[in-house]
Amino acid sequence: MLEALPELINQGIDILIHEVIQTGTAYSAHERSVELFRNGRLETGYYNFVYEPLRNAEGTTEGIFIVVNDVTGQVLARQQADQLLVQERELNDLKSNFLTLASHEFRTPMSMILSSASLIGRYNGVDDAVKRERHVQRIKSSVHSLIGILSDFLSLSQIDEETMHGRPNPLNIVSFCHEVVDDLQGLIKPDQHIVYRHLMGESMISIDGQMLKNIFINLLVNASKYSSEGKEIELTTTVQDDHLLFTVKDQGIGIPDVDQDKLFINFFRARNATHMQGTGLGLYIVKRYVDLLGGSITFTSQLDAGTIFTIQLPIFPLPT
Repeated sequence: MLEALPELINQGIDILIHEVIQTGTAYSAHERSVELFRNGRLETGYYNFVYEPLRNAEGTTEGIFIVVNDVTGQVLARQQADQLLVQERELNDLKSNFLTLASHEFRTPMSMILSSASLIGRYNGVDDAVKRERHVQRIKSSVHSLIGILSDFLSLSQIDEETMHGRPNPLNIVSFCHEVVDDLQGLIKPDQHIVYRHLMGESMISIDGQMLKNIFINLLVNASKYSSEGKEIELTTTVQDDHLLFTVKDQGIGIPDVDQDKLFINFFRARNATHMQGTGLGLYIVKRYVDLLGGSITFTSQLDAGTIFTIQLPIFPLPT
C-alpha cells in the first residue's frame, strides 16, 4: 500500500502499520484526516479504517488485512452544517447583545429628552430664552445619540447578514468630504473643528459613496467623542493610481496599548472609554465596511495625545 501511496509515509501511516505487525494488535481509526494525491495535487480526505493482523498457525503476524471506508463527504457536510450553526448562534448572540446594550444606551438620552421637555414648559418668560435654548440643545444632542445607536444597529444588521455589496459610482472626493464635514457640524462638540485637506491626486473617483460616507461619519464622530471641546480634527485625502488613501487624526484620549489589538471587535470599548456613552460598534462597523470595499485600515495611537486612522480603498475606473 505504501508503494502505491508513498504520500502516506510522512503522515504516520507507515508507523501504524509497523506497530500492528510488531505487536499483533489491531488498530482502528474514525474519521482520520489523510492527504492523498488527487487530480494532480494533495487533497485532504477523511477515512474510517481498520488494520487487522493476519497470523499464521504459530500466531506470528504475517500480514495485515486493511478495511478502508471513505467518509469525506459526510465529514465535510457535517463540518459545514456545524459552521453554519455557529455563525447563526454568533449572529443571534450579536443581536441579543446589541439589543441589551441599546436598551441601556437608550435610557440616558431619553431621560434627558423627557427632563428637558418638562423644564422647557416652565420657562415661559422673556428672560428665560437662554435656559430654553440650553434645553433645546440637550434634546437635539440626545436625539442625535438615539439616531447614532439606531444607525449602528441597521448597519450591523445589513453587514452581518451580508445584504450589503459595493456599488461604485463617480463622485468628486473633495466636494464629497466638504459635504460630510458640513453635515457633522451639528454633531461634534462645541468649538471643535474638522479641518479637511485634499493632499494630492484627481478629485473625481469611482467608489461606493454610501459606504465611504458611513466610514467617514463613524471615524469623525468617534474622533469628536473622544476629544475635548475646542480640539481640532483633521481629515485628509490622497488619490494615487488605483486607490484612495485618507486619514482621520484627533487630539483625543488615545487608545491604551493593551486594548489596541481588540479595537475592531464588536462591542469592545477601550478601558479609558467605558465611562463615555457609546455602543462599541463604530470601529467594528468601519472595519467591516473597509473589508467589503476590499481595503485596509491601520492606526497609531498615544494615550492623551490622540489617534490617527489610515484607510486605503481601491477605486474603479471612471465610466467613459
